[in-house]
Amino acid sequence: MKFGIVLPNYGQDATRLTIVDTALAAESLGFDSVWTTDHLALPQDDAQIYGLIYEAITTLAYLAGSTSRIRLGISALVLPQRNPVEVAKQLATLDVLSGGRVNLATGIGWSAGEYQNLGQNFHNRGKRMDEALKVLRTLWRGNKTVSFQGKYYAFDQVAFAPQPVQSGGPPLWVAGDSLAALKRAIYYADGWHPHMNTPEDLAEALKPARKLIGTRPFTVCLRMRAEFTSQPDPATTLVGSPADMIAKLKAFRSAGAGYAILFFPGQTKGVRERGMQTFAKEVMPALLD
Repeated sequence: MKFGIVLPNYGQDATRLTIVDTALAAESLGFDSVWTTDHLALPQDDAQIYGLIYEAITTLAYLAGSTSRIRLGISALVLPQRNPVEVAKQLATLDVLSGGRVNLATGIGWSAGEYQNLGQNFHNRGKRMDEALKVLRTLWRGNKTVSFQGKYYAFDQVAFAPQPVQSGGPPLWVAGDSLAALKRAIYYADGWHPHMNTPEDLAEALKPARKLIGTRPFTVCLRMRAEFTSQPDPATTLVGSPADMIAKLKAFRSAGAGYAILFFPGQTKGVRERGMQTFAKEVMPALLD
């Protein structure tokens, strides 16, 4: 398996220093990637957790210049709230400037108020998501001049350069726990990015999709809360001892997961980094491919 770290770009302890220090610690500890979380304009009633949030793409652009090896991802960009041509341009630029280190997970979002604040339609976001994913793929295909005609997005003879360093563009995953999200991931993307509490849940969710996925490369990446404690909690994804985490992650891998991005809770940067250090030393070596 590969492992990434969810950056503290949101919440009351989100600062430039905590974001940069966490990214540098993740890189030095051998994690594969770091990930920002995305929201733009939540109404106050929906902003209990994400009221303070550093913009996802801008933050990664800043980190591209502070890091050298670690991959840079978003978990998950609410794509139907944004212009997909603009997103394609921003991420192609970031991919070039970072030397081909960008990953992207996209989702349809959950806050109707945020869509309203951004002047976007909440109710057709799934259909627009499908088309927006096609726009990204079309613009990242490698042609210097690009046209697209769809129901929601259309453009003609757009000059699109530079192209991403990664052929075909950054790895593209679809977030969401539903069967609709999984099908969208299979049809339009390179992987699926759900939350799953147990390996059994993941195996059951993937069962109807096995034939559709076939033998093509397809990544299942889980977003998980990780916390070391002497009192494991079976209802929470990764809470317990290093041995508990290894056993659970091996079961998730057997169920179909190949990647996990981890959120280490903690009131201070030191607490989070100690969790990352323990994971890198005592858990990760047992699961690396």
